[in-house]
Amino acid sequence: MPIEIKHLTHVYMPGTPFETRALDDVSLTIHDGEFVGVIGHTGSGKSTLIAHMNALMRPEVGHVLVGGVDVGEKNQSLIEIRREVGLVFQYPEYQLFEETVEKDVAFGPQNLGLPEEKIAERVRDACAQVGLSEDLLGKSPFELSGGQKRRVAIAGVLAMKPSTLVLDEPVAGLDPAGREELLQLIQGIHQSGTTVVLVSHSMDDVARFCTRLIVMNKGRVAFDAPPREVFRHGSELREMGLDVPECARLCELLREKGMDLPEGIFRVQDCKRAILSALGEGSKC
Repeated sequence: MPIEIKHLTHVYMPGTPFETRALDDVSLTIHDGEFVGVIGHTGSGKSTLIAHMNALMRPEVGHVLVGGVDVGEKNQSLIEIRREVGLVFQYPEYQLFEETVEKDVAFGPQNLGLPEEKIAERVRDACAQVGLSEDLLGKSPFELSGGQKRRVAIAGVLAMKPSTLVLDEPVAGLDPAGREELLQLIQGIHQSGTTVVLVSHSMDDVARFCTRLIVMNKGRVAFDAPPREVFRHGSELREMGLDVPECARLCELLREKGMDLPEGIFRVQDCKRAILSALGEGSKC
């Protein structure tokens, strides 16, 4: 179900000395099946943008349509919108509150008025999707590890069966192993047919997993293109307080030293292949 954003503008505290234009005439569409990365420096408008995607914030100027439904229309029910677009906040484990994992994951489906057997099925499916075993369902979520708590929180959103999953810095605060596990999990969710919108400060993460990047800068869309195209603009990204993936940076340095490497390299395997080829050892890749 596509999300269409048309000329969206949002101003915090208008008419005061603290007035801030968080979004400035933003237009874009998230298409079914995409894995979209949203990047930008702190204060660029990323969080405000995604809050409009599931009507957590409703448009003051402009329009947001989910499956053709304008979320800003008066008397528009938001239940269907939030069923279709699930939003996972940064540090979602802080929002856990129920006595058991099962009850926490079941909270959303219960609010949809589903029968008990359907709720139980959704809880099992969502927990399996995030790699939580059934023996954890009866445990308190507060007894679990940090990574497991985050999975419980994500399972609670997946239990609503959204067509689009929006995640705001989902791996923040995790150790390297936990980061990798959760990113692989998110990739699996995408491969199962869910559209994914990933907000991240990590250029390496979005380079690995995303097929399209939306770069926000001062409330506007600076770039909207595949990663290969976006990361060609290293100097502009640095002016925005961002950077390029480590592989792209390495290739830049090697080019400065005279190595003949193609532009647009930003993934580890491509970097390795290009360097070996430049050294005349391409057959060993």
